[in-house]
Amino acid sequence: MVPSPSSSPVTAPARAATSDAAAPPSVISSILRTNRPMLARIMPLSVLSEGIEVLVPIGMGLVIDHGIIAGSLPITLLGVLAIIVVRQLGLWMWIAVFLGSQEGRMKERHRLRVVATAAALDPRSTPTERPAGEVLSIATSDADRASDLLDMVPWAFPASAVVLGVAVWFLVLDVWLGVALLLGIVALVVVIRVVTPALSRRYDDQQSEAAEAAATATDLVQGLRVLQGLGVQSRARARYRERSRIALAAALRNARFSGVSSGLTTLVTAVMLAAVVVLAARHTLAGAMTLGTLIAVVGTTRSIMGQLQGLSGVPVWWAGISTSARRVRDLLADYGWTVDDPRLAELAGADDAEGAGVRRGAAGGLRIAGARAGGLRGLDLEVRDGEVVALVADDAADADALVEVLAGASPGARVGRTAVDAARPGELREDLLVEPHRVDLFDGTLRDQLATRSAVAPSAADDSWATDALAAAGAEDLLRILPDGLDARILDRGANLSGGQRQRVALARAVASDIPVLVLQDPTTAVDAVTEQRIAEGLVAARRLPDRATLVLTRAPAILREADRVVFVRDGVVEAQGAHTELMRHDDYREAVQR
Repeated sequence: MVPSPSSSPVTAPARAATSDAAAPPSVISSILRTNRPMLARIMPLSVLSEGIEVLVPIGMGLVIDHGIIAGSLPITLLGVLAIIVVRQLGLWMWIAVFLGSQEGRMKERHRLRVVATAAALDPRSTPTERPAGEVLSIATSDADRASDLLDMVPWAFPASAVVLGVAVWFLVLDVWLGVALLLGIVALVVVIRVVTPALSRRYDDQQSEAAEAAATATDLVQGLRVLQGLGVQSRARARYRERSRIALAAALRNARFSGVSSGLTTLVTAVMLAAVVVLAARHTLAGAMTLGTLIAVVGTTRSIMGQLQGLSGVPVWWAGISTSARRVRDLLADYGWTVDDPRLAELAGADDAEGAGVRRGAAGGLRIAGARAGGLRGLDLEVRDGEVVALVADDAADADALVEVLAGASPGARVGRTAVDAARPGELREDLLVEPHRVDLFDGTLRDQLATRSAVAPSAADDSWATDALAAAGAEDLLRILPDGLDARILDRGANLSGGQRQRVALARAVASDIPVLVLQDPTTAVDAVTEQRIAEGLVAARRLPDRATLVLTRAPAILREADRVVFVRDGVVEAQGAHTELMRHDDYREAVQR
């Protein structure tokens, strides 16, 4: 019953300090706090389960002395029956401990994964220079390894308590028996104390090199088209082989050191237990110990040998867990979060699939009053339900500043009667979508790319919602170009698509959301004029609904012509608004559009 150690863009919040005096909360502590009720429930059962493992041979020794040797059949039968009952009880307790700890471990693995992912994706996060591959490695591999703490704790501490209890019993039986066991335990502790820091360093090196290899692979996949165009695929392969060999070398160094440390601790354990058995046998031959007691000592020694061998593997176990937990903590700190931040927990626990297929009604339009951010100087703007409004900014920085306002970085924006506040992103997530100019696509099918909001059920039998969205984005040709249509695989960040295709898929995703208030920034910069006209007509037709409000930040003439109203922003305020054809008589507007 000994488990194996080998199983295994808005204002950012205040960054966690990196000094020792104000270090971010430990992920290890967070795991223990989160699972305190579960641990309080199963730890007593674990102690009893491990204790029964050594009580069984002791009971057998008593049955031998007082039943078999004494010639008492009733005591023998009752003793055997009691051993069977106790053994079954211990098995039931072990099953309860295993199921409880594994359930907690899987839930904690999920929590750490989604918290790390939420931090990486949240617009309030502090920008970080970490490669995408390293972030992926930490949010998956390290998050999984850190949660193994809940596999170790419910066994390691009860096993240690049982071993110490056996040492006390040996001292009562014979001082030298107890001394031999205690000396072995002390030697084991010394070895563990020396080995653990070195293992942690080697494991950290191994994980860092593995993350570097993953980051290199991610960079190569993202730049695949460029590499093929330059004809340098062989050089790229050589670069990845080099990084992979470095990661392999780190893993082999860690494995060799782990093997040596495991062998050393096993040797200490074997020598100690051999000494105990020899001493007990000598006392029995000298008549100072009964045959039943000898059998109990040998059986107990055999039982705790498995526990001691498991405990000798704790350094390897702990090195991996603590290093991975530290890497998760540092990743969150880089993004400006802590593992226990309730805002991350809210995002991680939100279920976007809830209410799938239910269309939301009007949100009350979009209002911006007195917005001051960047170059904006008290900007006032209203987009009513049923309107598609285009906004032309004479200075592109003003458009970026307005996107920040709409994301809640600065006050001034409202959806209906609700203020847009980055501190409470969940309040408007079903009513407001701000799609910035930067395109982010994830790994998955084309259908998955589009079905990212609760208004759409990804597994719906009728795919008309997806084809309509693609048509509105001028991207229906993808259904002919991609061999599997909506089931075609899109690589991470759209690496197998052109820039124009990526932009149109992102636009189709925004249209498919059918969000009450939609804000788009430069959605057609990577397409030709003919496609731009199709997009303008399709987008306006899809969004010109009585319960939908749409704001498009653009200079694209096709969209400006189709919009219900065009707003011209200059020097941070609205200088003019009206139909595109009317505003073309305005010199500054005409110059901005034709620039």
